[in-house]
Amino acid sequence: MSVLCTVALSASVHAQTLPKPVGPVILTVSGNIGNKNSAQGAEFDAAMMDAMAVSQIKTTTPWRKGVVSFSGPTLKSLLKLVAAHGQTLKMTALDKYEVTVPAADAEQFNPVLARKINGVTLRLRDHGPLFMVYPFDALPALQTDVYYGRSIWHLAKIVVE
Repeated sequence: MSVLCTVALSASVHAQTLPKPVGPVILTVSGNIGNKNSAQGAEFDAAMMDAMAVSQIKTTTPWRKGVVSFSGPTLKSLLKLVAAHGQTLKMTALDKYEVTVPAADAEQFNPVLARKINGVTLRLRDHGPLFMVYPFDALPALQTDVYYGRSIWHLAKIVVE
């Protein structure tokens, strides 16, 4: 049996107005979104991402030694802010790596769009400026190549479909 899940995450009855980025754009969200701040969709600079509520995931990963603290806004809160509605998220990294993530992952697993690792802001050489991380230790079922592959670093674009 197949279950079809559509995620409809709206900020409220009246969408919150997104400011325009002042600094360099680090993330563009486009596609099926209701809250935009540019012709490209919803663009975010580092300050805008840092102004969002911060969540933290402490977990081990295949890419780092030991337990690491990843902090930043959640994917769920970002999708809510842009009033996203769709079933899939096509994510693209700065190096052109692409992965398609079910939109339901935002609700089900609450991954973090990490801006910091162990309190230090991610630089490009550290997988920044954005690195989507799942709570691997809290949910051991996520410790598979499928979810490791969805943990995209250098995240630059999300297209909601």
